[in-house]
Amino acid sequence: MKKIIKIIGNIVMIAALAFVVKKLLDMDISLSQFRDIKVISALVLCLLITAVIIIFSCYPWLVFTRSLSGRKIPFSTAMPVYTQSNLYKYLPGNVFQYVGRNQLAADMDISHVDVACATVLDVLFCVFWTAVISVVMLGGRIAELMAKYGRNLLIVGAVGILLVILLILAVRLKFRDKFKAYISRYSKAFAKGNRPMLLRGAFYYLLQNSVSAAMYFVCLSLIVPQAKTGELIALTGAFMFAWIIGFVTPGAPGGIGIREGVMLFVCGDKFADRIVLFVLVMRIASIGADVAAFIIGKIFGAKAERTKS
Repeated sequence: MKKIIKIIGNIVMIAALAFVVKKLLDMDISLSQFRDIKVISALVLCLLITAVIIIFSCYPWLVFTRSLSGRKIPFSTAMPVYTQSNLYKYLPGNVFQYVGRNQLAADMDISHVDVACATVLDVLFCVFWTAVISVVMLGGRIAELMAKYGRNLLIVGAVGILLVILLILAVRLKFRDKFKAYISRYSKAFAKGNRPMLLRGAFYYLLQNSVSAAMYFVCLSLIVPQAKTGELIALTGAFMFAWIIGFVTPGAPGGIGIREGVMLFVCGDKFADRIVLFVLVMRIASIGADVAAFIIGKIFGAKAERTKS
């Protein structure tokens, strides 16, 4: 069974890499846009920092998986799975990056439910802290954005809550004994002795989003030097807020087209050309970082396997 799962994983990985290439080709990148040393500096800076962020983003998910499964899972085992599944977000559907993480359940012989629940916690805290940081940076402008996009967020949130409730009810009715067993086991994961570790996972994204915000601010200051400090802060918040909009909008993986719209809504047409360039640079850097993190994960995983054997 593990061999079959591994073969399927390799096929999906190849498909994801093909879609990465397709996405780059679809961008219709003009080299003339990258003659400015500041633009190149922003690209390199974002690529390097984002690659590091992706690699260490495995940590909170791993913390939740350890807590829920009760197993001591090595970082060297989880990180390659995380960085590989991260590439699956380029596949149509925008959900395979989360499904792919369940490879860890097969590798470590743990419950797929444990890994799936850990992924849900990971996503919830990621969205929560991104929202907090973006709201702080947007300040009063958040009211305008909520007036424009708030309805969609509320609808998606309500639908999401309803689906979760229905799923819980269905599982409880069909798998009553197993459901009670999981609830009993998961309650132990939230016991007093485990709370410090869970809090580290929950607050990890506060640190990560703070680093990301600082990175976006610096890159914006390089690409949009005409903007004042207050405008750069608002644009940074808008860029992060747009990620949430793109995340919850069906058919818009990565917020394609949405980030420009949100940022232009915040600042008007004042820096329109530079903002479009900034978003393009961030997308190229993000793709490069995803591939770089995947390669590092593969090398790291192969080295760990050699060490074991």
